Amino acid sequence: MSLPLVNDVQTMLDTDRFGQSMRGFKTVGSTNTEAADWAHNGASEGSVIVTEYQSEGRGRHGRTWNAEKGQNLMFSVVLRPALDADRLGLITVAASVAVAEAVDAFVSPHRAALKWPNDVLLEGRKTCGMLLESSISSPQNAEVVILGVGLNVNQTHFGKDLAETATSLRLTTGRAVPRAPLFARLLDRLEARYDTIQAGDDSSVRNAFHKRLTQRDDTVTFQVPDTGRTVSGVVRGITNTGALRLDTADGPKVVHAGDVTTRREV
Repeated sequence: MSLPLVNDVQTMLDTDRFGQSMRGFKTVGSTNTEAADWAHNGASEGSVIVTEYQSEGRGRHGRTWNAEKGQNLMFSVVLRPALDADRLGLITVAASVAVAEAVDAFVSPHRAALKWPNDVLLEGRKTCGMLLESSISSPQNAEVVILGVGLNVNQTHFGKDLAETATSLRLTTGRAVPRAPLFARLLDRLEARYDTIQAGDDSSVRNAFHKRLTQRDDTVTFQVPDTGRTVSGVVRGITNTGALRLDTADGPKVVHAGDVTTRREV
């Protein structure tokens, strides 16, 4: 099924691969699921699934992702990276930077910030989240990686549980944002940043991430998934593979996944 959004954005694209092949749906269960099915049936790298509504949208750690129909950008990109498995986390780093760069052009004078591992923030509130899912064919390489992105664009109301923590581009700027040019710029920046790490230039992506990292030099508490344990320390940035570096009372530690709560020192 084709959507007006798909037709509009493809006339604006200046990418080599990302979005050149695109399927649009009014409703799907999950764009990541649709993209994975398409990938395993031969979809080329950069193919995109986009929808106006997800009935079973997924976030990190099994959470759901809910968004109003027709107001936001919910899409997944098929990737076939030539990266060692331990470097796959850099895809999220690159994607976070890319989304922030795309958003900046539509929210001036505001500027997007990043919260590790993959949240894009405006005025301290989350406007975008991502989900990276991979199918590993060997210990060394990922056969298929699906990058799912949910960006709050024109949504103005959030549920009670998100009212204090979520926002959108429209709420931040006070004006409606045209989705097609935003989507085109987003795909352009995603391809550019992804190609950078594919070429081995990880440092430029990490440096760009560090410049936007809102938690840097803050004391945070890290909740270890599925254990109930916590680790506290001062954020010192990210590692070469995108993990979080902490200085703790017991010395330096590296965090690979989980949720971080910021506690600023006063």
